[in-house]
Amino acid sequence: MLEEFIRREFNRWAEQGRGRGMEKHHWDITRQLIDLMSPVEHDNILDLGCGVGWASRVLAQRASRGIVVGVDLSDRMVHEAKHTYRNPPNTVFVVADAGRLPCREDFFDSVFSVESIYYYPNLDAAFREVKRVLAPGAKAFLLINYYKENVYCHNWAKYIDIPLHLLSAEDYSSRLVEAGFDRVTYRRIFDSTPMPEDWTPTRWFPTRQDQINFQAEGALLLIAEKKK
Repeated sequence: MLEEFIRREFNRWAEQGRGRGMEKHHWDITRQLIDLMSPVEHDNILDLGCGVGWASRVLAQRASRGIVVGVDLSDRMVHEAKHTYRNPPNTVFVVADAGRLPCREDFFDSVFSVESIYYYPNLDAAFREVKRVLAPGAKAFLLINYYKENVYCHNWAKYIDIPLHLLSAEDYSSRLVEAGFDRVTYRRIFDSTPMPEDWTPTRWFPTRQDQINFQAEGALLLIAEKKK
């Protein structure tokens, strides 16, 4: 089953410590997204594809009288989120598939996801579930670096042993509308992290200019609103 294959791969990532590295690599665009969301203290927020929960903890501090639920398919990532970090008391971490969320209908004031949706084996089911658990008038904020318009990420699929969705902004928008969202918009968020002086090549970015070009394209932010 594809879900189990993906779970095993992300469990392997957790064992390699890659869950912790996500915060370092994605913090700048995530910070900008959280500022854009402007969560308030009573918000209930779903962090979809939470990994080891680094963004969930930030959101829980902002929504201090609400609840933040972090969901991830990897049981190893969720175990690390629960037991390796000091979590705010209003955080809950759950192992679940995005296409079958164990959450109440119309419950969340926002759904938040960073670098996650292009891994989902059943993207349309996940989008329907996101709509189901959102409260009327609430929004989903879905942020990704791997998308069709950014050609500087297209080689990533060669190095990731999981099938990936490589879709355009319009493709994603259409599928969110088909899932029942009333309004979908998108924009770019640009990573302002300075390039280090001691930058070295990686398989993701063989040259310094490749990474500069990638950051200049920006991450794709999809904002999907559920009808009131």
